[in-house]
Amino acid sequence: MRDKLEKKMYTYHMKEMMFVTTCKKNYLKVALCIVCVATVLVVMILPHVLSTSKHVFHKRHARYPTDLKYILFWTLPRKHRSRFSLNKPHEFLPGQSTFIDQKCPYINCYISYTKDTLSNDEDFDAVVFSVDDIKKMDVNFINMSRSPDQLYIFRSLETPEKHPLCDHSLDHFFNWTWTYKLTSDIPQPFIDIHGSNNSIIGPRRNMNWVKKMKRTDKYSGKLGYKRKAVAWILTKCKLKTKHQDFIKEMKDELKSYNYSLDIYGPCGLKKCPGGRALKCYKMVEKNYFFQIVLEEYFLEDYVTEAMVSAMSHLAIPIVLGASDYSNFLPPGSYINAQAFDIKKLGALIDYLIKNPDMYEFFFDWKNYYYYTVRPRSQICDLCTKLNEYNGTITKYDHFRRWWDPDYKDVCQRMKLFKLFNTDA
Repeated sequence: MRDKLEKKMYTYHMKEMMFVTTCKKNYLKVALCIVCVATVLVVMILPHVLSTSKHVFHKRHARYPTDLKYILFWTLPRKHRSRFSLNKPHEFLPGQSTFIDQKCPYINCYISYTKDTLSNDEDFDAVVFSVDDIKKMDVNFINMSRSPDQLYIFRSLETPEKHPLCDHSLDHFFNWTWTYKLTSDIPQPFIDIHGSNNSIIGPRRNMNWVKKMKRTDKYSGKLGYKRKAVAWILTKCKLKTKHQDFIKEMKDELKSYNYSLDIYGPCGLKKCPGGRALKCYKMVEKNYFFQIVLEEYFLEDYVTEAMVSAMSHLAIPIVLGASDYSNFLPPGSYINAQAFDIKKLGALIDYLIKNPDMYEFFFDWKNYYYYTVRPRSQICDLCTKLNEYNGTITKYDHFRRWWDPDYKDVCQRMKLFKLFNTDA
């Protein structure tokens, strides 16, 4: 009897111990789950906390219009930079010398590539971020304090097609933009339009062209030697599908008038004299009525140096692009292929070739304007903008949309590519 009782008690204690052990395990599991959830929350919130902590609203010293405007050109930390970029020289010389050398209207701007130039990060008037750097870095982890009076400037002379930007943190980050787009706060197009007094008048939005141009006949002698229809000076072999389709249609349409479209360059059937593009343009000016100008990227405001070469020679440019060319080219100086179907375009070419008097009207603009290539190193507009700044802070709430209206589709394709690309 006693043995049975002891056995029952032993069994009871075993059950009790198992129960206690099970409870401890459950508590440990719950505690572990809580720790995991807390860790995930910290990881998710930390970037935003760090971002907020960097926007320390320090009170800067009083600023006066004549003070130096300190500009920091931000660069990636060394560990994120390639060996090539480490040895690459800076685009602009530090200090004021660049503004002085370029004879800028304002020279009270100071360039720096290290934030150690000033005691406090927030004392820089502006911080410039290059698209090459910003696309490789999460802006939440930029190790800088930001003053509410400080201007963050996005800079790019390349296109959104070449440099897509998808990080949502870029929205609300920049105050100004400095790109080839005419809608930028500091527009830096690839070309300059000069007026009759040699001053730069464009390109800009809503260009105010001379409405009634005087007729000129000073080019009649040169125009009389032309015998061929259309030429295209091609510098790159790879073409957009839209361009390929247009060239094929144009060739077929010109054949119906017994004309040809001659392609010059490394990928064309014809070669430039001496292998040089400049001699090609001279040859086209002498022999051809029209020249085709197609930009590499089909984007708004993307009008490059190729247009300067075309406008500097006597052959009417036929343009195809997404730009509003009325901001870049005088009325009556070009033919926009977008405005015609291929049949009407062919008929217009034939009509102008057979009517020299009408053809010559396309060069009247040369009495008022001329074109030059804008140096990529031109920086005067940055200092001018900082000096004319009225202190009103604005931000690009939808920066990614401004940079690329189709960014959602582009970013989705990039995301899917990374997901399914096994080689990545």
